[in-house]
Amino acid sequence: MLNAIAYASQQTSDYFRSGSFGMAVYPYLMHPCFDKMLNGITALVAVLTAFGGVFYLFGEHVAILFSERGITTYFHHSVLELFFPIGTMLGDYENKISNLPQVMRAAFSYQGYLFIWLYFLGIYRISERRYWVLSALLALCFSIGAFLVSDLNSASYNQGGLHNFGASLTFLIGNLTLIMVGFDISSARYPKFKRRSLWLGVVGSIAIIVSMTVPTIFTPLIERVGIYSIMLWEIFAGFTLLKISK
Repeated sequence: MLNAIAYASQQTSDYFRSGSFGMAVYPYLMHPCFDKMLNGITALVAVLTAFGGVFYLFGEHVAILFSERGITTYFHHSVLELFFPIGTMLGDYENKISNLPQVMRAAFSYQGYLFIWLYFLGIYRISERRYWVLSALLALCFSIGAFLVSDLNSASYNQGGLHNFGASLTFLIGNLTLIMVGFDISSARYPKFKRRSLWLGVVGSIAIIVSMTVPTIFTPLIERVGIYSIMLWEIFAGFTLLKISK
């Protein structure tokens, strides 16, 4: 399976480099001015990426601190329950938790805007590009999923149903992206980032799968492990990209 993905990635790269498109455009991309501009863009993406991870972690913490349940929200209430203001009817259930739903929506919207550009303008540059087609597809799916989650409305929300499944699937895709990035990073050039990508991706994927298949009273906390793995990875990715953009 991985060999087929690597072959498809190589064929696509060959088209853009040596095919008709590559013959017309690629020489311009090799110009020193373009390289300097790309380094500047990478530095900007690195800063925005690290900020994205911190923004989510800090934003959710603030939303929880100002919620009606306080710190216990981490253990007993899902992330999606923070998306709706107090008094919102979620089916037959009245939400009595969140005072700052706009913070959570902003955090997920930011992820939607960020993630795909993080891959193409940052991670792609430092990867060996063996599995970049699958990695890019997963990154795109995560971005779309984050947008859909941020746009969730109470009229269509079904607690514990389709929307929770869709959100969990989005988080799982995000963690699978981390794993594919880990496979595609050189162990000689970026050993720490490679290990962190793989470990965070594996731990996050396991956490999301467990939260989806084995519901317990700890499910909200386990689900958060699968989200925080992505946010921590973004912080590590941001600092790694800053080093190469100097």
